[in-house]
Amino acid sequence: MLEFEIYDLLKSYNLNTPRYISFELDEVPSIDFYPVALKLSSSKVVHKSEYGAVQVNIQNKDDLIRNIELIKLNVASKGVKLDTCDKFLATEMVKGIELFAGIIDDEIFGKVILFGRGGVMLELDRDVCYIRLEADENEIINSINSTKISKIFRGFRGKKYDINLIIAFIKNIQNFIQKNETIKECDFNPVVLNDDGLFIVDARIKKDDTQKSIIENQNRHSFFANSNVAIIGASTNPSKVGFALAKNMSGFSGNVFLVNSSGGKFEGQILYKDIDEISDDIDTAFITIPQKYVLESIEKLISKSIKNIVIISAGFKEVGDFESEDKILNLAKKHNINIIGPNCLGYYEGSKNLNGTFATKDVKNGGLALLAGSGAVLSSLMDKASLCDIGFSHIVSLGNMIDLSYGELITMLENENECKAISLYIEGIKNPTLFIEAIKKSSKPIYLYKTGQSEAGKKAAFSHTGNLAGNYELFCGIMKSLGVNMVDNIEALIYKPLRKADNIAILTNAGGPATVLADLIVKKGKTLYELSNDDIKALDEVLPFNWSKNNPVDIIGDATSARYESALNVMMQNDKIDLIYVILTPQYMTDIKEIAILISQFKSSKIVPIFLGGGLIQDALKVFRVNKTLYFTSLDESVCFL
Repeated sequence: MLEFEIYDLLKSYNLNTPRYISFELDEVPSIDFYPVALKLSSSKVVHKSEYGAVQVNIQNKDDLIRNIELIKLNVASKGVKLDTCDKFLATEMVKGIELFAGIIDDEIFGKVILFGRGGVMLELDRDVCYIRLEADENEIINSINSTKISKIFRGFRGKKYDINLIIAFIKNIQNFIQKNETIKECDFNPVVLNDDGLFIVDARIKKDDTQKSIIENQNRHSFFANSNVAIIGASTNPSKVGFALAKNMSGFSGNVFLVNSSGGKFEGQILYKDIDEISDDIDTAFITIPQKYVLESIEKLISKSIKNIVIISAGFKEVGDFESEDKILNLAKKHNINIIGPNCLGYYEGSKNLNGTFATKDVKNGGLALLAGSGAVLSSLMDKASLCDIGFSHIVSLGNMIDLSYGELITMLENENECKAISLYIEGIKNPTLFIEAIKKSSKPIYLYKTGQSEAGKKAAFSHTGNLAGNYELFCGIMKSLGVNMVDNIEALIYKPLRKADNIAILTNAGGPATVLADLIVKKGKTLYELSNDDIKALDEVLPFNWSKNNPVDIIGDATSARYESALNVMMQNDKIDLIYVILTPQYMTDIKEIAILISQFKSSKIVPIFLGGGLIQDALKVFRVNKTLYFTSLDESVCFL
């Protein structure tokens, strides 16, 4: 669309533009609203400034004539031949704060609005936020407040603008795009904000008639309703996945049926040679047999009223076999079966002692649900959780995700009372509409790590909007506006949900590392607790006169376990402190192992030890591991969950 056509369209949707007039290439119009900006309206020239096709601050008719000829010469020098389809557009010059708005058609979320600071510095500053086309007012406000330019709505240099103007503007854009479905991308830059309102000064639109398919979701029964479980491919060979699965499943509170074509027994339990030999119905099955036998096994399970299947077996889409996955999915839809996998680590549910994974057997029951697209990442997090005594309500490895995806599982977890928080490791999204709706409806805090953060993941496009909408930034922006806690490392998925960290204290026997840690904490956007007079008085009674008298609480290099204990006793009584980092550096008089024993005896997630050193701290680290105490040996790593 040419710009004057866009202006006409925008006005019909309550999107204001400056006064304007369009005219032919050889025409000199009569204008009564100087000064104006003169622009070429041509489908041959997209980015006008690069062609010298825009001139500003034109004061009168003579100035207008000169600039008409100048623009013609500029575009001709770029090899552009103008014709009767091209026109000029003169727009009233308006002054104010330059903002930006645009639309990008994202491959995951569909059409998304970008909003932020505009003008010539747009692509350098990249001060933009991301707003879903279906976002409600709270979501819009959350997104706007994530930008630096949002300071103007809270008051800046004695001037404060009404954020409701922007909210109404965004809603008008939402309506505009929803009513004009063929619009694929657009740029409004600048959008000028002044005392008279908002004005779209420059606009570009790209259309696309291609219609996207919509994935409809069927009503599902819960994947977590299971009491009769079968393992197809259970094995007596310790090197087989089927052995690990049968071993881990031994504590399940329901019934377990083991199937192996060779028959025999597994630790005294019968191994059925065929699924047909099992007389009971089966609600959940774990399949570990070779890929070529999987479909046949599913067909047999249908006669057993199967509801949920976890396909651990590999050799499907990841090696190019899409046909087998399609056949499995068709069966699942026809018979209303939930499918997890294929090519996955399995599934764990704490309240039933159901460990249907071939990862560690040492998994503790708890309140955290962990969902991951990578079995390897999941396995490593399970092992770390075991070391630190972190428990799970549910663990699901999604694998190739041919059926159940994050959205369905989040919805199902909403009804699981044991689940108090949800952590997600995501490489890709299936059915984003369902995913977003599940997040919006979830009453449980969600923590999310997303891969694909590199520059290679950025998307080039027709407009500035497209160039600004790097996939990762867009994903994070939308998730944050929905209240999701984005984390920047995978360990935070298991550490962060368990620790409140709004007010942080540091206890240390060395000033330098404590200063570094304080900087790292502030960079994470967290707050160092400010000691009150009562805090200082209480610490004065147990610490030497030359302690730091502030936070970080430096208890001096000659501190022993007795001094650490005295200081910790005081700080642990303060309910205003959410988290206490305890730094230890090995010095001659430091009884390192005893300090580790002391910290472990507190058995409090409020205390996080950071022991810095090498060989001298190894005995202390063994104490932490034996007592399953979370610890760190690096200042940078210690803030991973903030």
